[in-house]
Amino acid sequence: MKIEKKRVYMRGIAASLIGIALVASMAVPAARTGQGTAIVSIEVPVRVFDGKRFVDDLKLGDFEIFEDGIPISPDSLHLVKGRSIVRREGPGTFQPNTSRTFYLMFQTVDWDSKLADAIDHLFSSVLLAGDAMTLVTPTKPYALQKDALATRSSSQLSKAMQDILRRDIQQGGGQYRDITRELTRLSRSIGGIGAGATDEIEKEIDSETSMGWGLEQQFEHYRNALMTMESLRLVDEKKLLAFANLLKAVPGQKTLFFFYAREYRPEMNPKAIQTLMGLYQDNPTILSSLMDLFQLYKHESTFNSELVKKAFADAGIVFHFIFMEKKSQRVFGAYMREQSEDIFPGFRDIAAATGGITEISQNPAASFARASAASEDYYLLSYTPPASGAGSSFRTIEVK
Repeated sequence: MKIEKKRVYMRGIAASLIGIALVASMAVPAARTGQGTAIVSIEVPVRVFDGKRFVDDLKLGDFEIFEDGIPISPDSLHLVKGRSIVRREGPGTFQPNTSRTFYLMFQTVDWDSKLADAIDHLFSSVLLAGDAMTLVTPTKPYALQKDALATRSSSQLSKAMQDILRRDIQQGGGQYRDITRELTRLSRSIGGIGAGATDEIEKEIDSETSMGWGLEQQFEHYRNALMTMESLRLVDEKKLLAFANLLKAVPGQKTLFFFYAREYRPEMNPKAIQTLMGLYQDNPTILSSLMDLFQLYKHESTFNSELVKKAFADAGIVFHFIFMEKKSQRVFGAYMREQSEDIFPGFRDIAAATGGITEISQNPAASFARASAASEDYYLLSYTPPASGAGSSFRTIEVK
């Protein structure tokens, strides 16, 4: 079994993990001492894999816990499969809450037919009677009714959820798609003018895209469209933080599957920009507009993944990141720049820190099946931290 080092955050503590596993963590209050000081029992769900196989024969003594470098023996171990506790070790009558709540969050502007297959898998192979599930579309959340799994067939529930998701993706992504088309048209128009397009293409550009605007006007509209697209980026940090805060009070095991589609931004072809700079080297207004574009193209991330990571771990959520690949289109006069590079590393780190996995595929259904399988079985370790750490806001935890 391969040993890897990962960084995770536990409720109220910053933690690092050394282990074989994918780990999510949460802390729960325990009894109070006679002096009135609360003793906090820390629960650490641990998933251990040998390749793709979950290792289910480990014992309590196989795990070591270190808090700020201080060795601590785990108090108990529970092996959980699905919602059932199949093995327990350690003294006491502690009964962990193994109820399950699933969240599926989608950040995409285009419907993918493979998403329907993912929803089918959710109802046919993942959800059990008694599970809770919330769908979060680009427009709003929908909670599955408590008795739905008992009163309606899986196919009925899957079809209804697919219809909702398809509708909300198409509605919620409408403005983003419009801006993408506008940027593509303007990139083709400006790029065609600067790249020496054929008469036929110039005629098409003039009739479909330039709308009679002069070059300076097109630059202005292009700049405004770029800024609008940035304001419509798919990831809203504040909403993610608010969502994590809402989930704090939800009991049991919480698993979030975050579907995020690769984003592309239409930009002017670099060769066209160079040609324009040569053609208009004596026109300071055009040159200034071109230089402004270079500044707009410099994309610096404002996504605070550390803050979101702590918020999700604080809520005890296992976060699975499903990155939906899609190929860029080749458009005359435009360069389709991949602009997910500022988002991807942050979500990959959040998944690793909370015990989830990152899946990258053009088939989100297959990615979802692998991620959901990774969440089925786990060890739940519990331990009592030393009293000396009670006053600190963050503590470092290692599990070996």
